[in-house]
Amino acid sequence: MPSSLPAGSPGLPADSSPLPAFRHDPVKSVLPGRGGGAFHWDREPAVCAHRRLTHDSTHLGQTVPVPVSSTPAVVAGVGVVVASDDGRLRFFDPGLGKVYWERRLDRSVYASLVVDQARRHVIVATTSGLITCFDLRGTLVWSRKAESPVFATPTVLPGADLLVVAAFHSRCLGLALGTGELVYDRPLPRPWSAAHGGVAAYRDPYASPVPAADDTAVLCCGEHVVALAADGTEVWRQEIGHPVKASPALLHETGRLAVCPVDGRCVLLDAKTGRPEAEVRLGAKITGSPAVSGDVLAVGTQLGTVTGLTSSGEMRWTSPQGAPRSYTSLTVLPDGNFVATAERGNIVCLAREDGRFLWESSQVLGLPDHEPALDITPIAAASGSMYAASYGGDLYQFLFQPRDEE
Repeated sequence: MPSSLPAGSPGLPADSSPLPAFRHDPVKSVLPGRGGGAFHWDREPAVCAHRRLTHDSTHLGQTVPVPVSSTPAVVAGVGVVVASDDGRLRFFDPGLGKVYWERRLDRSVYASLVVDQARRHVIVATTSGLITCFDLRGTLVWSRKAESPVFATPTVLPGADLLVVAAFHSRCLGLALGTGELVYDRPLPRPWSAAHGGVAAYRDPYASPVPAADDTAVLCCGEHVVALAADGTEVWRQEIGHPVKASPALLHETGRLAVCPVDGRCVLLDAKTGRPEAEVRLGAKITGSPAVSGDVLAVGTQLGTVTGLTSSGEMRWTSPQGAPRSYTSLTVLPDGNFVATAERGNIVCLAREDGRFLWESSQVLGLPDHEPALDITPIAAASGSMYAASYGGDLYQFLFQPRDEE
């Protein structure tokens, strides 16, 4: 499909955001673009566009929904790039009514999309291990095939101009961000069960890597946390004792790294050495990734509770709701408050300062055969739009109320 992207879009100003800090950090998924202004981020947004992704199955003789498992990438005010489980990558306009371009990949996409801020490219990894980079007009920039499936969202090391990819079968790849050239491909510590025939042991690492510095990436693999330099050499390794499914999060102010294994602990490590410095027990299994906003770390458990922690590990607040669904993530709105797709399928917003409930989304649209529950981590841009989707193939644009419309 030919590109019909608005003229001048690829030339929009570059971003100057800090390092991405967790799986669905907006720095990893949002490119700045058009449309600024002030919005009521603390008020419930409205669904202003909805689109159902479907496939006409000749085998079944009917139209079937196409699940969306991957958090999209947003070009603020210009549109949203969405990957679906049929291996299609589409760039929609902000209101989801128009497709600028569409590309077909080799397999479904589970890992969230990642953006190259400097070059304004979008990177997508499929469950076959194919990693591709496109510009905003849909032109293929480069591609690289990993030998293992990729389910964890890759991360960017800006100082090294490197893409770090965690792949199943305990592998980690470093790719040159501009060309896709392989810089390293190395093994990671395997889960203890791999030596005993663990059936699911190959599905690791599941957590996404995060930058601990411009040139160092941290990965949670098996029961270990490992820091790798830009050339793939190991900087440090720390045993945690339990599997880690949630992505780690970096507390920029103190240089501490928050790691949340499935036993319900939040362990704070020195990001430079891996040395444990504090530990908090949250009382339930953790599979959703935490998020950092300012000096607050928010961690959700499978009991549905969210705890706000300081960088020293002290409990700042606790909310009885708002924890992310399994294997999704808390994320941060442009105003600094936390949001996540909660277990019942709505997006819940909690205040950063005290964890108080601010709003909960609604996707009840009165449509026939429509299941309103969401399944993926939402992503919001400063242009006032937030996007989310479901395994039922429903894609939504939420709009926040502009402050000048009161």
